[in-house]
Amino acid sequence: MMMKRRIAPALAILLMFSLAACGDNGSTPDSSATTPPTPATIASPDKPPLQGDDGSPRAEGDGQDFVQASEAQTASPHEEVNSADTEDMEHISADIAAPNAYALNIDTGSVLYEKNSNERIAPASTVKMLTALTVLEYCPLDDMFTVGAEMEMIAADSSVAWLNKGDRLTVKQLLIALILPSGNDAAYTLAVNAGKKIAGKHGIGTQQAIDVFVDAMNQKAKGIGAASSNFTNPDGYDEDGQYTTAFDLAQIAKACLAHDVLAEIMGSHKMSDTWGDGREVAYTSTNELLNPDSRYYYPKAVGLKTGSTEDAGSCLVSAAYIDGQTYICVVMGSSAEIRFSDSLAVFGAVDPAASLPQANNTAPSAAPGGLRMRGQ
Repeated sequence: MMMKRRIAPALAILLMFSLAACGDNGSTPDSSATTPPTPATIASPDKPPLQGDDGSPRAEGDGQDFVQASEAQTASPHEEVNSADTEDMEHISADIAAPNAYALNIDTGSVLYEKNSNERIAPASTVKMLTALTVLEYCPLDDMFTVGAEMEMIAADSSVAWLNKGDRLTVKQLLIALILPSGNDAAYTLAVNAGKKIAGKHGIGTQQAIDVFVDAMNQKAKGIGAASSNFTNPDGYDEDGQYTTAFDLAQIAKACLAHDVLAEIMGSHKMSDTWGDGREVAYTSTNELLNPDSRYYYPKAVGLKTGSTEDAGSCLVSAAYIDGQTYICVVMGSSAEIRFSDSLAVFGAVDPAASLPQANNTAPSAAPGGLRMRGQ
């Protein structure tokens, strides 16, 4: 009996040590450690998810402001760049109507303003900035191109530069016709001729040459940091599968401003020329920020490109040179007039001493004949 009483306490002590050892071997979860959940990919409920460059669907923008977006657990490739810039961010406050916007100081790399800048949107004629960059990747400014059968591929409601089949123009002349009046005809002539040069086969068909050129456009976009876009034509006319983001358009605009000739064209209100056949032409930019007679005129504006289609709404990618630094502003999905006042609201926040017009709700402008031109 005495032996049993001595053994019982010993067994109890041994059992206590065994339980303690089990608690230290990792079998019991540590309540202080947490594992972040794997984020789910979100697709828009009203349209199928578009495949990104890596073959996976990308998330639509959530409409949050820049500070909120930068604190999210997950980010797209360009959102990571934005987050890296937040420490040096020259944050501005601007009340704009456009659903998609992005603004930055290209000299410092600082992001000024962001609104759904990673959301996929139709690009309209802002695509023509990339068309111009791609042409210049392969073709000298003095190359001569002939306007051909591609004129038959242009939609009836396109904005045009009034090119005629058989016209012979230099690349620079076609770039002016592409940018200032936003000529879809110039876009296709450039794409076909440059596409044949890229392919090294001048005998290939018109559509094949365009396909070659569009492939080169997408490669160019990726190379300059516009990796969340996909382009299917050179003029920006609405097509399934063609999309960009406000962020990507800012990267394309930055590349355009780095090219002296493109910067000159995109920053000009008017340009005139005499073509080889003696025809005299004069083009006026569709960008009202550059027009001294417009109520939206901003003397510090230096470009760049408008756009307008049913899917994209009215858009403007603009730039301004303020106090020795260059700023880019992208506003998408707006109306014909509000796109200018929205852009001025952004530049006005950077340049408070400027006298800028107030926003208004004027209806979209109409082209001659009462048709709203697609592509302007």
